[in-house]
Amino acid sequence: MLSKETPTYVVVISCTALKKGHYQVELGDAEGEIYSWVVTEETLLAYRLVVGKELDKSTFDELQAARGYQAAYRYAIGILARRMYTEKDIRRKLSERKTADHVIEDVVAKLKENDLLNDEAYATFYIESQVEMGKKSRRRIISDLQAKGISTVLIDQLADLFSKTSENELIVKEIERAYRRYSRQGLTAFELKHKVVQALGRKGFDYDRIHQQYLFFIEDLAVTDA
Repeated sequence: MLSKETPTYVVVISCTALKKGHYQVELGDAEGEIYSWVVTEETLLAYRLVVGKELDKSTFDELQAARGYQAAYRYAIGILARRMYTEKDIRRKLSERKTADHVIEDVVAKLKENDLLNDEAYATFYIESQVEMGKKSRRRIISDLQAKGISTVLIDQLADLFSKTSENELIVKEIERAYRRYSRQGLTAFELKHKVVQALGRKGFDYDRIHQQYLFFIEDLAVTDA
């Protein structure tokens, strides 16, 4: 029993084992309000949450904070299991769930400690995959990474990853793809060029380079058709 200096705030009234080391714990206060929480086995043992266990207000608040952290961490682990995210993305998603700022800080720190959240790994994968697909310019890839919170310093450190395919090669590849698509629409030569140039421009390629490579492409096409 708790002493008079630490009056009972809630009492554990039930504890049910769930799957994967989790437990459904119900606590009741003097006014008849019931708190039904899912806690980990670690928390259950740390607070000795057996039926009849009495908790004071301080311990209750501490338990509630621990529960909030565990729920946020489980959520973060769940979404990271499906795909990679940057630190900025994880912070935003936790914030959207009304997670307290100090909990977000603790969760992010734990994810980093366990190497589950790594902006360098994310940036490396993103650059390599986008260069391999060849559908975005270097400028567009960098812009995408910056929007996701990747620092310019880190992007500069990974600059060599862009060298696998030159910018001009990417532009030519995209011109060929766009030309095949739009040349079937019965457009004039001017309209066709405009469509192709705009399509590449939306992907972040430099307009001067697009126009230059388009001229080369048309010249090669004329020679091939001759």
